[in-house]
Amino acid sequence: MMLFFSSLASAQTYLGLSDNMEPASGADIKIIQGDYQVDDVNENGIIRIINKDNITIDGDSVTVSGSDFKGYLVYIENSTRITIRNFNRVNNFYYVIRAKNSSGLIINDNDFSYNKKDTVGWISVWTGVEEALGGGVLLDRCSDSDIYGNLMTQQNDGVAMYECDSIRIHDNTLNWNCGFGIRMNYTNNCYIDHNDCSHVNRQTDPSDCAAILLIVSNNNTVEYNDLTYSGDGVFLGQYEHSGVPNNNYFAYNDCSFSPHNAIEATFADGNIYKYNKCNYSHYGFWLGYSFNSLVEGNEIIGNLQTGVAVDRGFENTFRDNVIKENPYGFDLWEGGVIDPYGDQYSHDYYLYDNTIEGNIWGVHASNTKHLVMKNNTLQYNKQDLFIEGEAVNDTISDNTLKNPTEWFIHSTSPDEVQAAGNRYLPNDEFLIRTKLAGNLVWQPVATDGPRHTVMNAPPCDMAEPDAIWQIYADPGYGHRAVETLEWDYEVKKVGRAAVKMVTPRGWDVAINYRPPGDSVALWSLSESDTLFLWIRTIKNPPFGFQACHIRVGCYNHGYYKYAVSESVFTNAHKHWSRLAIPLRGSRTFHRTEEGFMDLNQVSYVEIHADTWGFGYTLWVDGVQFSDCNPLAGREDITLENNLHLRMFPNPVSREAQISYTLNRPRHIKLQLISLQGGVIQSLANEYQPAGKQTVTFNRQGLAAGLYVIQLSDSQTITRDKILIVND
Repeated sequence: MMLFFSSLASAQTYLGLSDNMEPASGADIKIIQGDYQVDDVNENGIIRIINKDNITIDGDSVTVSGSDFKGYLVYIENSTRITIRNFNRVNNFYYVIRAKNSSGLIINDNDFSYNKKDTVGWISVWTGVEEALGGGVLLDRCSDSDIYGNLMTQQNDGVAMYECDSIRIHDNTLNWNCGFGIRMNYTNNCYIDHNDCSHVNRQTDPSDCAAILLIVSNNNTVEYNDLTYSGDGVFLGQYEHSGVPNNNYFAYNDCSFSPHNAIEATFADGNIYKYNKCNYSHYGFWLGYSFNSLVEGNEIIGNLQTGVAVDRGFENTFRDNVIKENPYGFDLWEGGVIDPYGDQYSHDYYLYDNTIEGNIWGVHASNTKHLVMKNNTLQYNKQDLFIEGEAVNDTISDNTLKNPTEWFIHSTSPDEVQAAGNRYLPNDEFLIRTKLAGNLVWQPVATDGPRHTVMNAPPCDMAEPDAIWQIYADPGYGHRAVETLEWDYEVKKVGRAAVKMVTPRGWDVAINYRPPGDSVALWSLSESDTLFLWIRTIKNPPFGFQACHIRVGCYNHGYYKYAVSESVFTNAHKHWSRLAIPLRGSRTFHRTEEGFMDLNQVSYVEIHADTWGFGYTLWVDGVQFSDCNPLAGREDITLENNLHLRMFPNPVSREAQISYTLNRPRHIKLQLISLQGGVIQSLANEYQPAGKQTVTFNRQGLAAGLYVIQLSDSQTITRDKILIVND
């Protein structure tokens, strides 16, 4: 039975809530206070507003629960000037409000949370309104409406819009959803501001959900929103569906801590991104196949893979951004062809006035034509600029390139790169030449600026304030990377302070020493025999360290790599241990050479460690070579008693031989453990004599996968990975 109500616009009517209510135009209805359990039996709306105008529904002090996440509290169609406000809580519906072909809607100060929710499975962003995910508000071909002050959380969508126009969504809390905070498909001219759309994620894959989604949506303004910790902060896509420029404007949003991309825009044209925070995500910006973009004034720091990544884009301008401590600052390349974009290639990038600092590769350009870089500051990167493949009409001019560990500019392209007019620090033509390689047209810098000083001998403690230490984190998996590096004046071993580095990812993170100021190290260590340093660690559970090593290197010539048993770093947990590393190498500190290294030309020391991606804290102090004055507290550790673990074959399909050598008799344990730290098998638990020991491991009954072999005695633990595969 349908219930019809009419009232004068100026008089408020108090009504209870029941299914199939149809208020008349001009109605001002206040729902009688209470907790309602109402089923939308026909899934067509408990309150139905069709072909009406000027209606207000006030749900002050009202809670409503639907049934089985079906139906709607309010269904609106072909109506204007409808206000829904003040509902205390509405849950357990498909969507609370569904509106179609309507305008002038006002939805404010409601709690529409805990409606339809799916946390697993793949979301297709291209589906239509009939396949909407469920959540708070669903607008279909609506316009000129205002949604503000609402709470819509713990469901698939906060607000979903299909083919809408001129909607303002502001000051809402749309966080902790698992589809989209705000979904926009074919929706234009909207203003989205001051919303909390953080923590929008799914259990299965973060790449298909986002704080804000725009699919073939143009001329929208997105400002001052919290989009943190979401699969993507912003996900924008056009793919083949529109030849009209997007012209969306994104400004002052915080898109950081995304497990996927802080901002992703694919196949997109003419978008502007200004003053956003895109930090500590997998990628800061992913702009695959995008063009005519302006990226200006953004903060792009500490991302796991790349600050700005663009595959086959063109006519993109990057200006006045801060791009720090990413493995790649910029990565511009021409990847595989995606239909129907076979004729699109990577070209015409304009990088102006950016600060590109502390990245492994400041700028990497592969098969990218007409790269123009002007007035950028590149400093303390491992390599400032690496060019490969085609590099037609590249111009690198009027930039400041300061103290890279390896190269200023390294080009392997056969094409000529114009690189005149740059300022290089240190300002010495011989040293500059050693850090430039390839088919470059360049000229020495004028000598009117301050010249560098050469540090001819290493200091007696490189871990003292004023020295420059830099974090380099290789691309990899693990936690989002808020690495910090600072001087610790409290926890120290010698001198004024120790270097303290904290990484939550722990995937081959390195810290690199350079001398202070604009000076450059050029040490002759032919008379030195040992590198000493103190280390202290805090390892995160469940494992200790792996793949630890020290590098002693020079510019672009190469480096010596000294392997360090992971147990040394693991056993330094919460206490100081001192390493004594022979520069010639030893059985304990096995030395390998990368490039062409000579101890008569040393310019840096680099310390690498890895904790299976679980993160760690590392203190370093008292870093010195043997010809320095001795420092206090000489308690050099020796590795004579460490255990050396070997396995063959690895991967193993049936059996493997595990061998190790004991330099003295002792009680040992040899165990197979899971990646979570649980013991799966005990392979040996006994007192063994000195000498080489061999144990046969049989994988019978074990599923294929990655495991850990752990060898331990009363003082030392050694671990290594073992991969079990099927025949």
